[in-house]
Formats: sequence, structure tokens, C-alpha cells
Amino acid sequence: MSYAPRSSGRKKKSSRSAWIIIAIVAVLVVAGIIVGIVVSSNQVGPNPTPTVSPTVSPTKTSTATPTVTPTPSPTSSPTPSPSGSSSPSPSPTVSPVVAWANQTYGVFPTVAWSHQGNAVVTLPRLVGEDVKGGIMTFTNNAADNSDFTVQVFDQDGNQMGDPVIDVLGDYAGTVGYGLAAPEINSDAVPTSVHVTSSGNWAVEIAAVGAAPQGMGTYTGDKVVLMPAPANNTLVVNYGLVGGNFGLNYYYQDQLIQILVPFSGAQVNNQSFQLNAVPGVIAVHSGGQWKVSAAS
Repeated sequence: MSYAPRSSGRKKKSSRSAWIIIAIVAVLVVAGIIVGIVVSSNQVGPNPTPTVSPTVSPTKTSTATPTVTPTPSPTSSPTPSPSGSSSPSPSPTVSPVVAWANQTYGVFPTVAWSHQGNAVVTLPRLVGEDVKGGIMTFTNNAADNSDFTVQVFDQDGNQMGDPVIDVLGDYAGTVGYGLAAPEINSDAVPTSVHVTSSGNWAVEIAAVGAAPQGMGTYTGDKVVLMPAPANNTLVVNYGLVGGNFGLNYYYQDQLIQILVPFSGAQVNNQSFQLNAVPGVIAVHSGGQWKVSAAS
């Protein structure tokens, strides 16, 4: 009978210690769960960071290249425009005699043509306006010392004066057409030239304003622009061996003065009074000749 109180005291002690163990285990489990959550959340953060930086750097490099290539094209295109804008600058430097020739006879691009035998050459004409005159530089390689003639015709098929060239054999020189105002028909306009040749020939047709200008030494047939002279002009001709010499002077409104008739005479140190206006002289010569201001 004395054993009953001991057994009941042992049971109470063991049940209290069991609850303490369960509480400690629960605390450890909860702590492990919290630690696991913290660890897993720290592992997620670093992964997105490297994936963001590679995507940004390629995009910047690809967008920078197109902007560089268009830049040279705008900068190179303005370069020609300044050079083009400088082209009008020669116009103020045109001499008065060239300006007079351009206004009196007209302006057109130089044309060249070559042929063999007889042919008809059409003269240049301005659009909407007739060209009154020009100069023609001919070369002719004659066959068997045959005739070489050049005759100018107007729009109605009529001859305009005598042939501007009428020689035998080879020829090289410059002649003018339409330099004098037509005496019979003021509406006549030079439109074509008829060339008679048995060989090869070539012609370059240019505006009167393209002729050489001023005093100097020349050879053979030539058209020369003469600025307004301050005094007389001295014409000297050399080397006429069986050739001819003639000098015509054209000035305001295509007026003409025959200073030296076309003949075989030698002209030495002969002076002529010219008008104090720009003009042009046309010389037919078989040799060298010189134009200089009178002393």
C-alpha cells in the first residue's frame, strides 16, 4: 500500500519534460523555415542583374552607326555650290569690246564640223532670236590645187555679198560673216554657208565676242576685236609674197569702213583714224601683219 503515491509523482514529471522537448523542436523547425526563405530570396536577386547589362550595350552600338554614315553626304553636297556660285564673277570682268560684240552680233556656243568635198553648213541661231554674225575658222587640204570657196546665204537662199573665202589650194584662216549691216534687205539673216572643196576641210564657228582682241602680230586671214582706241591705229603688213591684203573695220550698228581695199599692194606703216568706240577688224592677208597704236 505504500507504493501508490510514488508512481503518480513520476508520471507528472515525464509529461512536463516531453512538452519542453516538443516546444524546442518546433522552435528549431520554424527557425529552419525562416532561414531557408531568407537564403532562397537572396539567391534570386543576383540572377536578373547580369541579364540586364548585356542587352543595353548592343543597342547603343547599333544605333550609333547609322547616324555617322548620313553625315558625310550632306557635308559633301554643299561643296560644289560655292564653286558654282563663283562662276558669275567673270561676267563683270568682260571687256567693253566683248560686251559690244555680244550685244551687236549675238552669243552662241562654239560648234565644229569636218567634211570632205562640197557641203552646206547650217549656221548657229539663238532660240527665239536671230544671230546676226559670227566668225569661222577654216582649214582646207586641197586636192590638185583646186578651188576652195565659202559663200554665205540668208534665210531666203540669197547670197550675202561676195564669198568670204575664194582661194586655190590649201587654206587656214578666220573670216567673219554678217559683220556689216545688209545694205539691201535689213531683215536678211545669215543662215548657211556653202563650201566648195575637192579635199578634206574643217570649220569652227564661234561668236564674234570669242575673237582675239587688241594690238598684236597676226598671220593670214583674221578677225580681231578692237577696243575703243585713244588715237590712230597703225597697221603694218609683212611678207606679202604673191598674196593680197585687205582691211575692213566694223563698229557701231554694224557700220563698215574699208580701210585697205583688197589688193596685192604692200602696206607699210600706214595709219588709220578709227572711231572712239569698240569695233572689229577683218583682215585678208597672204602673210604676217601687225596692228599697233600710233606713237
